[in-house]
Amino acid sequence: MTWNSTFKSPAKPMQRKTPMKAGKPMGRGQHKRGPGLAQRVAESQGTAIKHYPRPERSFRSIEHRQAVASLPCAKCGVVGFSQAAHANAGKGLGLKTSDAMTFPLCCSRPGIVGCHVEHDQGGIYTRQERAKVEWEFVDATRATLIRQNKWPAYVESAYLKAIVPLARMVHGEGLS
Repeated sequence: MTWNSTFKSPAKPMQRKTPMKAGKPMGRGQHKRGPGLAQRVAESQGTAIKHYPRPERSFRSIEHRQAVASLPCAKCGVVGFSQAAHANAGKGLGLKTSDAMTFPLCCSRPGIVGCHVEHDQGGIYTRQERAKVEWEFVDATRATLIRQNKWPAYVESAYLKAIVPLARMVHGEGLS
């Protein structure tokens, strides 16, 4: 092995002489921008496209999902392995279902494929059967959480909005 004569000791770690300063985090494009050039030109000519406001986001609540996950599996009844599974009615490209439309299904364990995986893969039911089963699971979950006083008013209001697409699939009409 050859020795480089510029090093005095072979393994001395480098040390910073001055401590690093905490800087400001970088901006990530959250600022509001006005209309672009093409939109401004179209507005001046009276041919601008009207942009509709973004639809309100789905209801999200980690406390509610935890309350649902604490229940036994809605399909097989196993205790202690449940996850909050979302109903698939109303989901689509970039859209998520409301957390009010969740029900407990068990996760996969070593050697056992969980009900959540089987349900989400979609091979068990037809689309109509799946909607009916989700309706029954969501309804049973709601009833159980109401009995346990874990279904607050804000979850109920989100549920009443979110149940409409599933009601159309199951009953062929909306709730009145």
